[in-house]
Amino acid sequence: MYRRNLLRTVGFLIVILWVSAGVCRAQERVIILVETNYPAATLYADSTRLGAAALGTFVVPAHTRRLRLVPLGGDAWSIAPIETPLQAEAGDTVDVHLAFPYHYQIETIPFGATAYLETLDGRAALGTTPVLYKSPDVVDGMFIVERQGYMTEELTPGNEVWNRYLVTLRPLRVDEVESPEMAWKPPPKRRRWIDYTAGAVAVAAGALSIHYKFKADRFNDRYQQTGDPELRPEINSLDTRAAVSLGVMQVGLGVLAIRFILK
Repeated sequence: MYRRNLLRTVGFLIVILWVSAGVCRAQERVIILVETNYPAATLYADSTRLGAAALGTFVVPAHTRRLRLVPLGGDAWSIAPIETPLQAEAGDTVDVHLAFPYHYQIETIPFGATAYLETLDGRAALGTTPVLYKSPDVVDGMFIVERQGYMTEELTPGNEVWNRYLVTLRPLRVDEVESPEMAWKPPPKRRRWIDYTAGAVAVAAGALSIHYKFKADRFNDRYQQTGDPELRPEINSLDTRAAVSLGVMQVGLGVLAIRFILK
């Protein structure tokens, strides 16, 4: 009888200790409520991956000191992660707002056009294509693309964190850039070697652009896994090489397109 009572007492004490440990563990956690304009991005607590921000609610250890939101996708290396310190006590519930800038990548065929942002306050030059424009808010206005000898193009800004535009510029007709007296020109001589050279350059540059893009993707995967800031310069360098190669390819294709139109 005594032995049975002793076993019951020990069992009861074990249950009490187990429940107390569970309560203590619960008190050592912090609840995070995340709000972001990029729900597909991945949330990290220090170096621990928590999952997609779209989940909204996360439980992290009370000793967590930093939250980091990393974008996903093929263009992720163009969007820098955002971080925020976490200052909370065990058992707290914290609202966290992590908003990415809005990115607008404008590319043209041929490249080298001037991109502008036109709003009610006027027109501001953004640079020559390819150009990446970042805004803290969704752009309220219109993108204008201009290049001498080509028609002006207008682009409506999107409302996603990553927005990419690839515009094929349309050449102006001869009578739109010259007087009727100067419009006539002798038939040009066919130079086949120009076509072959432009085609070869376009193919080679396209292959290089794909090579650099895949290499940048691999570095970006490592960056998302480790968060190592030393990888970002290499990613940006590869991204720049891919963009330059793409631009060279666009020049080759542009030359072929113009020669086709003039034939």
